[in-house]
Amino acid sequence: MRLDYGTLKFDDENEYYTALGSFCNSKAFTIGYEPNKLTGSYSDAYRLRKLTTANELIQPIERAIRSAGRINCNKYVDNLLQNHNFVLVGKRIYGNLENVIKTVPEKYIACFIQGYVKSSDVDDSKLIIYQTENVKDTAKSLLRTKVPKRKKDSSGKNKQTSSSTKSKQDYVRKQIQNIDVGQRGEELVFKMEKEKLLKGIEEGIISGLEGYLKWVSLEDDSIGYDILSFDLNTHKPVYIEVKTTMYGKYTPFYISANEMDFSSQHPDNYRLYRIYDLQKDVANYYELIGDISLCAEVEIDSINYLVSLK
Repeated sequence: MRLDYGTLKFDDENEYYTALGSFCNSKAFTIGYEPNKLTGSYSDAYRLRKLTTANELIQPIERAIRSAGRINCNKYVDNLLQNHNFVLVGKRIYGNLENVIKTVPEKYIACFIQGYVKSSDVDDSKLIIYQTENVKDTAKSLLRTKVPKRKKDSSGKNKQTSSSTKSKQDYVRKQIQNIDVGQRGEELVFKMEKEKLLKGIEEGIISGLEGYLKWVSLEDDSIGYDILSFDLNTHKPVYIEVKTTMYGKYTPFYISANEMDFSSQHPDNYRLYRIYDLQKDVANYYELIGDISLCAEVEIDSINYLVSLK
């Protein structure tokens, strides 16, 4: 897909779809069409304008904003009209949430929703179909389990949970929930690793937590892992990626190309903690070690990077 539109340039698909959510929020931006050719001056132009009600915007958008909150980028607006169900009505261009989201691949819906919600306060009535349960009443601790194996049916094929009956709204609801669920899972892992390292301090293995433990995704979620920790046995750093779900152990999850690359570059130090059943008092998790692309316990969709247990 195209990421460079001149004025607007995105580093990856995550940024692209986060920005799409922001431009879809009519309380963050308006998009206008100026038919300048009719007046004999200049060429026709599209203007994206940041509103005073706009809040948290990603860097590619901030870099593109000029005086009076204006972004001039005809190529990008053409892309919105041609590929994302934005419509031209008179001299205004609109993106209806329910229509635009249909153009977003499932693996990027969470990014899109983040861009939409964070860019400005939104009308709760518009998001009523996307409301999810609160994640405050979730597990307080973690219990490690073995990597589960799927049971096979009589035909010898792995049982799969059909998603054909689930609507796009169901999926969006789940993805919004996963934004908060993911952070809660990381919080539990950070707490668990901290308790482990505090014992290491008591035993004289390490002198303190500084340099040995850090919740890196709070500052930058593009590094390829979420939490830096330390192995008290090997005396080597450990890079932990956390994937969390409220659902059961067989629920598949997405992994980014960046996370895959990082795991292949640091196979001796990389760990993926898959937390499941987060709604229980004690959530379970299993651990995948090393290069995820070579992990024998899972299979990965090479197109969508959807990871499923074998």
